Amino acid sequence: MQDDTRVRAMLPTVQLLLARRCRVVLCSHLGQPNLARESLQELQQQYSLAPVARALSQLLPTGTFKGLVQDCVGSTAEAAAAALLPGQACLLENLRFHIGETTNDPKFARQLALLGDVYVNDAFGVVHRDQASVTGVLAHFHGRCYPGLLLSAELQYLKKVIHQPDRPFGVVMGGAKVRDKIKVIHSLIQQADIILIGGRMAFTFLAAEGVAVGKTQIEEDWLEPCRAMRQLARDCGVQLLLPQDAVVARSLDDECGCCTVPLTPTCCSSAAPCVPEGCYGLDIGPKTAAAFSEAIQGCKLVFWNGPMGRFEVPGFAAGTAAVAEALGHATENGSITVVGGGDSVSAVKKLQPMPPISFLSTGGGASLELIRGQLLPAIKALANAATVHNFN
Repeated sequence: MQDDTRVRAMLPTVQLLLARRCRVVLCSHLGQPNLARESLQELQQQYSLAPVARALSQLLPTGTFKGLVQDCVGSTAEAAAAALLPGQACLLENLRFHIGETTNDPKFARQLALLGDVYVNDAFGVVHRDQASVTGVLAHFHGRCYPGLLLSAELQYLKKVIHQPDRPFGVVMGGAKVRDKIKVIHSLIQQADIILIGGRMAFTFLAAEGVAVGKTQIEEDWLEPCRAMRQLARDCGVQLLLPQDAVVARSLDDECGCCTVPLTPTCCSSAAPCVPEGCYGLDIGPKTAAAFSEAIQGCKLVFWNGPMGRFEVPGFAAGTAAVAEALGHATENGSITVVGGGDSVSAVKKLQPMPPISFLSTGGGASLELIRGQLLPAIKALANAATVHNFN
């Protein structure tokens, strides 16, 4: 486990329940195991929650955490839950080791429900999923379902982004795929004052403008929607900024020989394309980083989702680091800053010292769906279960 952000984020809820002498059965998932192609041994090697269990054993008081249960339903799980004493907790093995989790199978949901008397959802990262542990199981806890402390805090901060944004409201959007975020961008054009686009997805926008992007993978089917978004932003008076320059290299994993190139249609030609033939665009360049940083620090509210480049490789991390540091300065100057998404949060936490951020969200896809104005399945399920009070 490379990052324990989500484990630490839900600790206050677990600690509160343990302090109230509850017997706590924790459940979660890891990755997207392929049940049809991988053996149980392969699944356990790659996707077991054992690393999470080790983290919990260190983070929770001695004697309270009773370890990882080898299954999440059935006799093994039921025996482990029954053996807990008041003030003790256990962790079930990866829910996705059973196909019933992702298919929201009613039988699997009933098996999960046998393990407790009260349901608490503190996993904001999955509230946009219609799955057994997220929605299906709630039918068996009618009137005994609650949002955890983390889930409540996430909704509070993101509600401000959606309904009560301070102005100017800026959005920084990165990551790989336009198709994953085009609907969010469409919604944000109706709400934000300025939108900054980086990451690999920016190169699809740039290609739509006529910029030659070399070997950088773009989404050909999304060129026209990108043009439509640019026009919509102009019509709405919203600034939608694309990179002015980029760091390029011939290898995705080796910064050796990388260089910075300008990115405008006027400097592109068949003889001298912006991104040289055989090269990938792997980070925003220094001019873009400076322009994005200035824009961020001029906003009263900033939401950031997605890195500016392939930040896992040190030579391609400067743009993402610059955005994180700009958010930190904005926070220090009184702006509200929200970072949503695992990669963005990881990028922030890699910096030393870590820049101050108002709120680090644990849900990338969930935060985007909420900002789009979607009624998330888990939130709808909690409401339908007639829960009207937080348990704290």
